[in-house]
Amino acid sequence: MNILKPKRTTIVHIRSKDATQNTTDLNTSFNINLVSPVNCGQEEEIHAQVISAEIPNSAYNVSSQVENNKIIYDDSSTFTFPSKNYDIDEIVRVINADGTFPFTVTFDSFTGKLTFTNGDSSSHILNWTSSSAKKVLGFGLSPDVTVAPAGTSISTGMVDLASIHAIMIKSDLAAGNVLSTRAGNSTTLQKISIDVNTFGIVYLNQADFRTVSVLQKPVIDAINFRLTDQNDNLLDFNDINYEFSIQFMIFDRQRLGRRNLIEEQIAIPRPVREQKRQTILTGTPNPSPMVQGNDTFIIDDEEADDTHPVVGKTQLEAVGERTVLDALIDNINLD
Repeated sequence: MNILKPKRTTIVHIRSKDATQNTTDLNTSFNINLVSPVNCGQEEEIHAQVISAEIPNSAYNVSSQVENNKIIYDDSSTFTFPSKNYDIDEIVRVINADGTFPFTVTFDSFTGKLTFTNGDSSSHILNWTSSSAKKVLGFGLSPDVTVAPAGTSISTGMVDLASIHAIMIKSDLAAGNVLSTRAGNSTTLQKISIDVNTFGIVYLNQADFRTVSVLQKPVIDAINFRLTDQNDNLLDFNDINYEFSIQFMIFDRQRLGRRNLIEEQIAIPRPVREQKRQTILTGTPNPSPMVQGNDTFIIDDEEADDTHPVVGKTQLEAVGERTVLDALIDNINLD
């Protein structure tokens, strides 16, 4: 099997602190300009691959940036979680410590669900369909519900505090071979799994599948990057810097019909040569002593030797040729 190797390679090391930021107070949307552009010829194409990353896990799991920190109630009132890292005990404490929110909550550690209890003397509505915190609290599939005084509402699903599942490194480099379920062709260069707790360093490691993007640009001299969660929300690393590296590889452009196909080779036995069968003359010669030009022998098609067909011969011609042929065969056998 032929191994396709790049004709030339360029590696770009990127530090967020050196980039031009596009969003105020966030360092996860920025531009870089390459002093030496990456070029490819008309019959070439550029492949891009993230080869390393070191990103502090400093984004909060509940925050306005990832849009999961608000409970809407009574159609227009809002309870807002302060942006920070939460465990379930802190979720319960913050809700119960708010004197204006009419509900108190308890957590069942065996079911992983929250129970909201109306502690007011009048009914209140929990507008889960418009609350951004509904998935965090386990109410992602719940409809709006009116809770009577001393009544309760139990979450339909489990509490989900692992709200950021992965870090997506995205760019404006047009890739033709990467797709997503969100919007068809994807701008994602690499998905990095988060496998450390808060305050640890997220590395691009051996467990992460390395994506190779086939780019549709002949020249790369400026790139826009975005680091998001799985829902395309820009991450807030709270002003902590990070680094990653990209490898650009130049290959000959592959055209349809030029790719080598690997096929299983099946041994085909050589055909066995059939043993010659003796031609059997089944015709009856005309008893007339006068040989007519159209007197012929009839050859049995099933028994005739296909290598020496006797077709359209007179009696004398057929017998004469057969006698000569038999004599030749006898001489060969004697030799």
